[in-house]
Amino acid sequence: VLPNTPPTSTNIDYRKGDAREKETIVNILNEGGYTGVIHCIGLLFDDASGLGNYNRFVSGSKSVPDSKSSYDSITRLTAFNAIDATVDYVNQNSDNPDIPKPFPFCFTSAAEAGWPEMAGGSFIEENLAPDWLKRYLAAKRAVETELLESSPPLRPIIVRPSLIYSLDRPLALPSVGAFFIGNKVGLPFVDRPVTVQALSHAIVRSMDRETVSGIQRYTEIDALNE
Repeated sequence: VLPNTPPTSTNIDYRKGDAREKETIVNILNEGGYTGVIHCIGLLFDDASGLGNYNRFVSGSKSVPDSKSSYDSITRLTAFNAIDATVDYVNQNSDNPDIPKPFPFCFTSAAEAGWPEMAGGSFIEENLAPDWLKRYLAAKRAVETELLESSPPLRPIIVRPSLIYSLDRPLALPSVGAFFIGNKVGLPFVDRPVTVQALSHAIVRSMDRETVSGIQRYTEIDALNE
């Protein structure tokens, strides 16, 4: 267990490694006994955005990206590695009755990745979104496509939260409030924020619910919390 973890985290078995290297993930899965994979590696501001230092305020881990931390390497590459390694793991254990088939794989995307499907979303992205956000969304969409195309043998679950917040981080509440208002007044390209607790509960529950697959927006996240 990592040092300084809260009591609720003591039942988590940690592994240290670089998910940008597929072999890291392969070695972990080869330990056996895994019945689902959840990918929640990402960053809001990469180094190229020039805003990397602000991650310490918006990231739960307070991480700051280095020069090698791009949306492509941190989001797309790590997810592609995880998807490839998981497909290999499932195929190698095809005769194991304890391995779910199809095998659940959850990717944490973003509500804004669905802008092209929302009224006004494409206009916002093409005309108002900064370059870093466009690159951020391109990486998310690349992973979504790769995961959906990996079914079977995987059961793709793509959660698309908007802003994720927790009441113990008050600095984020003004922006969260703005999104709540935007969603409440009916802006079609603004999804309601969700708490980190609600999101995590929904992801874990989706692992065991065989009917859950595909895109999960905030309404589906709510339903998984009922």
